[in-house]
Amino acid sequence: MNRLSVLLAVGVLATAIACNNNPNTNSSETQSESNTKDKPKEMVIHDYLKEGNKGIGPITSFAQPVFDQAVADEGNKLFIVRCTMCHEYGEDKLGPALKGITKKRTPEWILNLMLNTEEMFEKDPDALVLKDKYESMMVSVGLNEQEAKSILEYLRQEDAKTNL
Repeated sequence: MNRLSVLLAVGVLATAIACNNNPNTNSSETQSESNTKDKPKEMVIHDYLKEGNKGIGPITSFAQPVFDQAVADEGNKLFIVRCTMCHEYGEDKLGPALKGITKKRTPEWILNLMLNTEEMFEKDPDALVLKDKYESMMVSVGLNEQEAKSILEYLRQEDAKTNL
């Protein structure tokens, strides 16, 4: 079973790399054009939702760090490999779309859902509502706390691009 999980993860990663996960990339672009297009002019990264359900799990408080692009980039890679089997950013898949999640949920709740998935879906009232709404229940993908925080930073960055 563990070997199958490793093979599946490698396959998903290889597919993501092969597809470059960027439909806007044009192979005829020069490197300098690509670098100029990829640099945001100045994005304001919003504050997380502070009030609300904190969830059940190891994260009881969260101090918002200064935005870190390297952490968000790592989170993007982890999101592609570990989350896109069930989630998309902009639309529902097996699980809910994650667009706006950092503006709707506390960072503690989001992190606890990633780190303590099973207990959250057994006891947390907000997670139970999601469990009833979607046919399949989220399973733990074996993230450690730093990996979960990287994915959270990626979601924070993506949510800053939207006007929710």
